[in-house]
Amino acid sequence: MGRPKSKPKKRRFGATEELRSGKFRARYTYRGRRWTSPRTFLSRGRAEGWLDSEERLIDRGDWTPPAEREAQAAAVNVSLNEAVDRWIRTAGHLAESSRRLYQSIRRNRIEPYLSDVLLPDFTRSHAYRWVDDIRRDHGGITKRNADAYKLLHAALQAEVNSGTLDANPCQVKGATLLPEREHKAVPNLQQLRVIVDNMPEHYRAGTEIAAWCGLRSAEWQELRRRDVERHQQPPAVDGSRRPDRVILHVDRQAQKRGGEWTVTPPKGGKTRTVVVPDHLVRVIDEQLASRSNPGRDGLLFPNGDGQQVTRQKYYNAFKLRAAEAGCPKASPHSLRHFGGTAYAQAGATVREMMDYLGHSTPDVAMGYQHTAADRPVVLAAAMSALAGVVPGAPGVVDDGDRDGNGDDE
Repeated sequence: MGRPKSKPKKRRFGATEELRSGKFRARYTYRGRRWTSPRTFLSRGRAEGWLDSEERLIDRGDWTPPAEREAQAAAVNVSLNEAVDRWIRTAGHLAESSRRLYQSIRRNRIEPYLSDVLLPDFTRSHAYRWVDDIRRDHGGITKRNADAYKLLHAALQAEVNSGTLDANPCQVKGATLLPEREHKAVPNLQQLRVIVDNMPEHYRAGTEIAAWCGLRSAEWQELRRRDVERHQQPPAVDGSRRPDRVILHVDRQAQKRGGEWTVTPPKGGKTRTVVVPDHLVRVIDEQLASRSNPGRDGLLFPNGDGQQVTRQKYYNAFKLRAAEAGCPKASPHSLRHFGGTAYAQAGATVREMMDYLGHSTPDVAMGYQHTAADRPVVLAAAMSALAGVVPGAPGVVDDGDRDGNGDDE
């Protein structure tokens, strides 16, 4: 049985108290509140020493709540690998698929190199050496190595934001370089039409909407009747009736993991609304009338058996039709690239591209723009049109070439 608890011993600043365990606790009053030492001490002298150090912090203007400082010290005394793992587990904006990917990157590109480096000891020199090491061991300049750097930078920035670190030492010029972008297999308009026409009937509308609205597969496959909003448009200039304005609310995505469907916000938590192009309003109308499941929660694009479209079955069907259309390397995600390219060529700004695709950064949105084979010719003709010149018209002479012989003096 422990000894009786003693009365607190008062001092000029604070007080110490012997506990039944024989250890000592210290406390003091500051800013109208009582503050207690976050841990006990083996002797009264050590408890009083803690009070003296607290008083010095107050005198210098460096005081913060003791428990907060204790937690910060504990956070600092972890390895860099542990800090990254903690960020992946606690970052609220990450989708579960992103957490799995980041944990894989951490295990392969961070843990083997930085598990013995403590968080406060990591310097910019460490960062440069680490980037060199993973490029040496993992194929040079690759997207996955760039992703590893971005992951480490994000985890360290979280430590800066929480006050654990004063600055982010992960500052390596060129660490996010990517290999020269390979030509994406994006179907052109004619190929898209062949793909849509050849798809099984229950996939056609979803495929066409995915392409022209820039939707991820997991997004359009989770759309419900309640996600369709409709507004009547004013008549056209000639008085003819225009199709209704149809808007899709992209608030969710559905993925099947281990036999179970999981519904989450879209990737990155970026919900958005997408205006359906006028020429596809008829597709939505026909789908609602004949193929969508009934009720507000009915699937807009169900499978042939009325259930959710599954990723693998749709992928297999798409790959077969893409090959038939002469675009064998295209995948379902190529439809999203088609939409991004079409939206950009229609005149969308970078900000509009980001909103349309649900991206947080311009560089990702720009990656969804691709140059159609004949696009440079079309753009050159458009520039001539701006100048009031009809390309190929006879007798058109540049103002700088007075006699038309090509020799401007």
